[in-house]
Amino acid sequence: MPEEISFKAHARLLTMLGEQLIKNERVALVELVKNAYDADATSVEVDFRNFGPGFKPNSKSSIVITDNGTGMSTGTVRTAWMNPATPTKAIAKAGSPRTRRGRVLQGEKGIGRFATFKLGNQVTLTTRAVGEPVETTLLVDISGLDESPESEGLRVDYYLEDLVAELETGAPTVFTDEGSLGPSGTQIEIEGLRAEWTTELVWEAFADLDRLQPQLWGGASAQAQRGDFDVVFAADGTDMRLGVQRSEDFEAILEHAVLKVSNGWFSGPDGGFTFDLDGRSFNLPLVDPEITGLRRFRSHFRAPDGTWRRPECGPFGFEFFIFDFSASAPAQHALDRDEKRILKEHRIYLYRDGIRVYPYGDPNDDWLEIDAIRGTESARSMFSNDQSVGFVTITQADNPRLRDKTSREGLLEAGRATRDFVVLVQTILAFLRAKPYEQYAAANRRVRERVLKEHSIDTNIMALRGEVILPPKALAHLDALETALRAERAVSAVRLERTEQLAGVGLSVETASHDLIAASGEALRMARQVVVELRMQDLVRDPVFALASALVMRLEFIDSRFKDVQGLFVSTRQARTTLDIGKITRRVKSMYSALHRHEGVEFEIDEPLTLKAVSTEGAVLQCLINLVDNATYWLMSSAHRPRMLRAYALDARSLVLTDNGPGVKQEDEPYIFEPFYSGKGDSGKGLGLYIARQNGLRNGFQVALMETGDSRDLPGATFVVTFDEVREK
Repeated sequence: MPEEISFKAHARLLTMLGEQLIKNERVALVELVKNAYDADATSVEVDFRNFGPGFKPNSKSSIVITDNGTGMSTGTVRTAWMNPATPTKAIAKAGSPRTRRGRVLQGEKGIGRFATFKLGNQVTLTTRAVGEPVETTLLVDISGLDESPESEGLRVDYYLEDLVAELETGAPTVFTDEGSLGPSGTQIEIEGLRAEWTTELVWEAFADLDRLQPQLWGGASAQAQRGDFDVVFAADGTDMRLGVQRSEDFEAILEHAVLKVSNGWFSGPDGGFTFDLDGRSFNLPLVDPEITGLRRFRSHFRAPDGTWRRPECGPFGFEFFIFDFSASAPAQHALDRDEKRILKEHRIYLYRDGIRVYPYGDPNDDWLEIDAIRGTESARSMFSNDQSVGFVTITQADNPRLRDKTSREGLLEAGRATRDFVVLVQTILAFLRAKPYEQYAAANRRVRERVLKEHSIDTNIMALRGEVILPPKALAHLDALETALRAERAVSAVRLERTEQLAGVGLSVETASHDLIAASGEALRMARQVVVELRMQDLVRDPVFALASALVMRLEFIDSRFKDVQGLFVSTRQARTTLDIGKITRRVKSMYSALHRHEGVEFEIDEPLTLKAVSTEGAVLQCLINLVDNATYWLMSSAHRPRMLRAYALDARSLVLTDNGPGVKQEDEPYIFEPFYSGKGDSGKGLGLYIARQNGLRNGFQVALMETGDSRDLPGATFVVTFDEVREK
């Protein structure tokens, strides 16, 4: 008959779990303060007693944590505090997850007491429960468990049940009815400190606890969540007032933010995002092309069949402050070195039921993968970690699947819920970067350009000639300067034109690559099949001939596609000629035919399209490619059906491209032709329309977003290409 045996925990488990489950002394303090929060305390004092200069600890130093919460009865100390991993809180949360004050219980694993042994090896617990006439004191000394050369003789059979704690009950001496602490609460005095405390470490610990709840700078919603729970750091009983100057400094910096996002809310899988931005309200459903067009959202939630998967996480709130760290920031948004340093101490925090989830928000934590996104995609895809601060709030009721790891280091990856949640936060940040912030950047560039024009070199040179009598040698140098300046401008203009042309070529080749790659893959497959047939059938002519013919047809297709983009290269686009605009439009339609068939886009050309104009073929081709590409992108991002794109001649000089997509939003209209501004968010480069317009100005046509009033216009975006010089049909 088999022998029945049971587990027996060695006493060293107390110190080992403290080391493994609690990352550092700062996290240990947070765990103990969380216990006070669960006990409905309104204030907690962390008192550093008998420390030397610079908070250097000595043999008499201790950390005393005192709260005015509900306290514990003697029975609770016996059955709960002395039993690690007790399910007391887990049971309480299952029955009624809220305290009498309405707080949601934070603890549930019963391991918070290990935080005390992370800090020191001797713990004195003094507590008095609400309504209890007596006070309970518990002394636990585990100094004999420290691993050191002196402890080599530690008993192998020294088990947790052999570790004796001293328990006493008696008349209240700490939590008295008349005392300042009140008639209930818990005090934990920790001696035999393990850490080498310093002034810097004390400040960091306070910063952690100060951020335990949403910061008051977060607006009304943060203040509502923060509630009546204060943490004070003291030295030998005297409040160090660490939070006063800290809050004042940070409040002043927030006034420099470029974007201030408040009252943010994700309403759930069937809803979307709502928020206020600098006094303006936004409402972005998940089906909005502004959201579905973002790479972060599209790559994660779009299924292979083109449908959209519902997020598995629940609602959450958010508030953000976005800053401009560049040297060209306007005065109202400029930051000095100290202000930048303070901002870098903060990130985007995560709070559950008003209490922070660690380590999210620490300066060295990148839980939103912002650095990775900027490194693998582009710097324009996302704000940097330094320039964005704020917080995201969740609740256990709305998001039961977003749970802490046992180590208190972030969220568990439970199914898709956690990943969906992270991607949704990334999505709203990507939107803010792509639209509101890019509008700010474009407006800032315009201001700088205007200032440059108003204070141009030419103006200053003319003033110098007219107002100052210069000697002949100085005038000669001034003449040489003007000549050099004109030459430099001419060279720069050529370089700019060539750069824009090359960028246009790159964008257009990228567009055509869909068909080119598909055709080359098909040709390769058939070529391999030819080899197989030649070997297996010993040069039987019919199959070889049929396959060879098919191979030739595919290669001819590739050749025709290369010819489509050949006219884009600089060597073929210099001279203006009379062009058949209808023919070029039909060529662009052919280039997109495969993609349009796959995405269900119907591209109509209102025939007969016999418009003739004088321009360069490459410039017109590249312009139409960009317009069709933009229309296709927004049609693909829209849930609207059917998807329509139409081209027609408005009059003898104008070609119109119109679609039934979401259109261009009013706030985007002033910026769509600005360089590097893209309504596509992180999926766009912000150069297509800019280059199309610039090339048009140099090659005899203009591009504009406008309503024509023609009945053939579709309800989305309508662009008109107007040629300066036309030819008879």
